[in-house]
Amino acid sequence: MAVRAPRPGSGLPAGGAGKGELAYWRAIKAGDYLSLKDFQSLAEAGAEGLDCRVAEIRDIVVGDSATGRALASYRLHELERVGRGPLFLLVLSAGEDFELRTYFAPPSLVPGTRDQLVDRGDTWLFLPPPDPEDFVSSDLELAPFPDLPALPESGGAVKRVWEKSGFGQTLYGAYKGRQGEVPVILAEYETKEEDAPSPLMLVLEENWLDARGRPLSSGGLVTVLLGSPLDPGSIEVWPA
Repeated sequence: MAVRAPRPGSGLPAGGAGKGELAYWRAIKAGDYLSLKDFQSLAEAGAEGLDCRVAEIRDIVVGDSATGRALASYRLHELERVGRGPLFLLVLSAGEDFELRTYFAPPSLVPGTRDQLVDRGDTWLFLPPPDPEDFVSSDLELAPFPDLPALPESGGAVKRVWEKSGFGQTLYGAYKGRQGEVPVILAEYETKEEDAPSPLMLVLEENWLDARGRPLSSGGLVTVLLGSPLDPGSIEVWPA
């Protein structure tokens, strides 16, 4: 992971950390305001130059399913904006290395449980089951090359080629929610098409286990986000 040097004159949070340090971004808390200025990466989300309020933070820690070793923190900030759907700022870190990304939820990709996705025909996210006539949603595996349908862009609907990226595998983790620990399945994808305004895709499945730690047959709540890398100098933080 790499991060660009901060722009001169950028503000500092409490503690004096700069934008080139992970501590700066981990100091963001619910209620703070962010000003986004990266016009190119945010144009598709209609968010250029927009001030947002941090409504909620999910600090998702994912680990190696074989060893149990923590791999990374996906600190996802849900940002409120007046009159529009939410944006998301992701601070992805491993050790002191970090990356910033911004995501949005395309209106056509409505969140739902696995059962709901299957019922409405959104099976592109999963590998086909061995027996299409006899399976439960929780047994479906996330596809390494999901056949995402064409989505609206500035020039019209465009279909992109996607492949699994990040750690190259489906990740398992959790974050501390209001009512206890929330189990999460997470996967990263990317398109290498250079003209794609949002070349990153993040898939989250929350609350996929029951109280005894067993997979729910209906699956958890699946959310698909599209986004792009964000230059640290393109965002200002205003503490509440």
